[in-house]
Amino acid sequence: MALHSETPGGSDYLDRLMRRESFAALWPLFAKATQPAKELTESFSALHHLRPIMRKWGRCRVIHIGDGAHARTAALFALKTDSDNISIDPLINVPLVEAWRDQYEIRRFEWRKDRIESVCDALNALPPMPVFVTFVHAHVRVDDVLARLKWNAAYTLSCCSPEGQLTRQAPLKQGEDFSVLSPERRFQVFLNESAVGSIPCHLPTEVEIDRPSKPVRRIEAPSSAGSFRKRASR
Repeated sequence: MALHSETPGGSDYLDRLMRRESFAALWPLFAKATQPAKELTESFSALHHLRPIMRKWGRCRVIHIGDGAHARTAALFALKTDSDNISIDPLINVPLVEAWRDQYEIRRFEWRKDRIESVCDALNALPPMPVFVTFVHAHVRVDDVLARLKWNAAYTLSCCSPEGQLTRQAPLKQGEDFSVLSPERRFQVFLNESAVGSIPCHLPTEVEIDRPSKPVRRIEAPSSAGSFRKRASR
C-alpha cells in the first residue's frame, strides 16, 4: 500500500498534493522556498509515514521541530489531519504565519519562536495526549532532543547530517523515500517503548524496511461547503 514512487525523483507526493483543494492554502507558504518541490515532498513524507500510526491513537499532538520560518510541516499537518500542531523554530516569521492562519481559518496550528531546548519543559507541561514529533529540517541531534521530551512516536528525515538526524534507537520503519525530491531521503519512524501506554496493541513492533513500490491512487468524493479548513480535501 505504499504511496511513494519506485524510482528516485518520483512525483507521487506532488501529484497528490496538487490534486487537492488544500494545495491552494499550502502554496503561499511553500512558494517562498528556494526549492518548493523539495520542501513539499519532505514535509509530505512525514505525513505519509506518520498518519497511519496517528489514526490508531486518535486525537494527538504533533510537535514539528526545526520547522523553518514558514512553519510548513505544521501547516501541512493542520490541513491534512485533526491533530494539534505546534511548530518550533527560532526563525519563525510570526506575522506571516499568523496572517496565513487567519486568512485560511486554520485550526489546531500554533508555533513557538524559540529553540526546542528552551521550550521542552513548557511542551511537556501541556495537557496529556499522545505526542508525535517530526524532524523534517531540524539541525539538531534527534536522540538528545527526544531524551528531554514526552513523546510516543517520531519521524526523522536525514537532509544533511545523518549522524545526528538519524536516531540510534531501533526504528519501527526505515528506508529511502524515493518520492522525496532531495539527494538525501533516508527516513526513520520510531516508537517510544518506555512511555506508559505508548504503543497501541494493534501496532507492529518489528522493524520494517520501507521499499518503494508502485503508487496506489485513492479517489475521494468532493467535500461539502464550509470554511476552507472544512472544505480542503485531505
